[in-house]
Amino acid sequence: MERSIGIMVCEMEGEPPFADKSFYAKLCSAGEALGVGVFVFSPGRFDPASGTVTGFTFDLPSQTWSRRKLALPKLVYDRSFYTDSSQYVRHRTAVHELQRLSPIKLLGRSLSGKWEVQRSLAADPLLRPHLPKTERLRSMNQLEGWLNDRGEAFLKPDAGTHGKGALHVSACDDGRFLLTGRDRHNRVVSEGFGTLPKLLEHIGRRTVGSRYLIQQYLTLASQSGDAFDIRSLVQKDGTGRWQLTGMAVRRGQPGSVTSNLHGGGHAEELLPFLQSEFGSRTAQSLALKLHQLSLRISETLEEHYGRLAELGIDLGVDRSGNVWIIEVNSKPGRAVFAQIADERSAASAVRNPIAYARFLLDSATLSRPHWPMLTTQASRKP
Repeated sequence: MERSIGIMVCEMEGEPPFADKSFYAKLCSAGEALGVGVFVFSPGRFDPASGTVTGFTFDLPSQTWSRRKLALPKLVYDRSFYTDSSQYVRHRTAVHELQRLSPIKLLGRSLSGKWEVQRSLAADPLLRPHLPKTERLRSMNQLEGWLNDRGEAFLKPDAGTHGKGALHVSACDDGRFLLTGRDRHNRVVSEGFGTLPKLLEHIGRRTVGSRYLIQQYLTLASQSGDAFDIRSLVQKDGTGRWQLTGMAVRRGQPGSVTSNLHGGGHAEELLPFLQSEFGSRTAQSLALKLHQLSLRISETLEEHYGRLAELGIDLGVDRSGNVWIIEVNSKPGRAVFAQIADERSAASAVRNPIAYARFLLDSATLSRPHWPMLTTQASRKP
């Protein structure tokens, strides 16, 4: 395979031994159409003696996966997600060994935790007004101060995904305190506390051992009270330029403080939703603002982190029409476009990473010294 890209995954039980088989099959199909060999591999399957890796290719006519020995790819598309710390340690060790024996190059970099991303975005004066006030959670005294000043706060893990561990803390008029959100296993949390010390003790136990952020609570809810946000997928295309692949609304279950699909939410088309919530004229203005911010965020983060390939950006709109930057993910999902039957965006979301890989493989860019090398960062996935 002269032009080749390997999809790097964490190995798991089963045959083939990885998740997201349907998505990876679509990437292989896109590769065949674009003249790029695509296969799936784990860094632990590298054979230093032969310089090959055991990977999996997808046969389109038979719709089956085949295990093969393959030359290392020119580029690696990092889709490594780990389910627990032991899997992460195994994956990290294998990546270190592979990198030592045969350095390879990534399609794009991973981002660091939410706190570092927040700081990078805050350095841009055009993005700063769209960021909620955020601090690292260092003590329960700090949370007590927030509750005394604001009456409520939003807590989220620095490295969390899919809304896991996200908590809303609020003071009630009767002197009690309410804690709602999701636990680390994505189960619904809804608890009341009669005193502040009991609340703080409980939250201390929930957050121990994890790095958390404390953030200004934003009322990002529909007229009916459902939590919602906007998922924007921004990707490099076949010319190496950023483009907005698509946007969709993610709407949470009634009573949920998060809108993630993994927490039981569902997707809706953006413009009809904004029109029903804010009116036609405001909806058009908001859609344009969301588009512009998505591209600006991508350019800003690329300046800080180096070359990127795609970003999933979560944006919010409050009842006053203010747009907020909630979160950015360098290993985004694409389920929202399938849910709203947006076939154009769904197809582009699969095609773009391969088209961008072909652009890099065919250009001198691949040999530039600042190109990101393989790292050991991986992301959690439930």
